[in-house]
Amino acid sequence: MKKRSILTSLVLLCSICFFQISCSKDSDDDTSYNQELKDYTPGEIPGLGDKEGELTGIKYTLPEGISQEGEITGFSGYYGNFSKVNTETQQGFKASISKKRAALKVDLANNTADFTRGSGEYVRLALNLKNSTSSEKRFEIPAGLVIKSRSGHYQNGVLLKKVTITIPANSTKLLDLHMYCGNASKSSSSSSEQYDFAVVTNSRIIHDLINKLKNKKINIEQYNVQEDYSSDYWDIVDELQDILWTLTDSFQGLSESELKYLEELPND
Repeated sequence: MKKRSILTSLVLLCSICFFQISCSKDSDDDTSYNQELKDYTPGEIPGLGDKEGELTGIKYTLPEGISQEGEITGFSGYYGNFSKVNTETQQGFKASISKKRAALKVDLANNTADFTRGSGEYVRLALNLKNSTSSEKRFEIPAGLVIKSRSGHYQNGVLLKKVTITIPANSTKLLDLHMYCGNASKSSSSSSEQYDFAVVTNSRIIHDLINKLKNKKINIEQYNVQEDYSSDYWDIVDELQDILWTLTDSFQGLSESELKYLEELPND
C-alpha cells in the first residue's frame, strides 16, 4: 500500500512538472497573433493598394512594460532633407532613391537612432520606445505588422520579417524602422506625417510571402550598409518592394520568376 502511495505521488509530481514546463513553453512562444487568415485576392486587400476600407487583422499592441513615447513619424535626421521630394508615383519613388540611400548612410554614420531595423525603403519611421521596468526587455515586432498613415495621404508600412529589439531597464530608445510600401500610389514616408500601430494583417497572400522570407537574409541589420553600402541589400529591397506591390496594387499573383527569386534569396 505504501509503495502504491509513493508511486501515485511520483506520477502526480511528474504530471505537475510536465504541465508547468508546457505552460512555460507556451508563454515563450509568440502565439498572440495567430489568427484566421482571409483569402483576399491581389489588389483586393482592404487598406492596401488602392482598395478602400479598414485594414484587417489583429490589433497590434506593444508588449507589457514597453510603451510608445510621443508620436510615430517619418524618420527625420539627414533623411528629412529629402522628405519633400515628389514621390507621388513609383517613378518618383525611384528617382529619389540615390538621395535617400546617401542620407541613410549619413544617419548611420552619425548614430541618429539607437536601433536600425527591418527591411524596405519607402517607409522609414521613427519610434521612441520606453522600457518602464527595472529589467532589460527583449521583444520581437512581428512580421505582418502594418503601421498606418494617420492622414491617409502617405503609404502604410508593411513589415515582411520580424525584428528583435532589446531595451535596457528604465530607458527610452529611438527605433529607425524600415518597412515596405503597401500603397504604391501614395507618397513615401515624411517627417511631417504621423503614424499609428494598426494590425498584424490577416491577408493569406501576404502571410504566404512572409513565410517564404522567414529564414531569408533581408533585414538591414543583417547587412553592413554603413560601411560597404551593400548593393546586395538594396537589390533585394527593390525586388521585394515590386513583389509586394504585385500583391497589394495589381490583380495578379506572384509569377514563377518571382517565386524562384524568393526561393534563391540568401538564407540567414
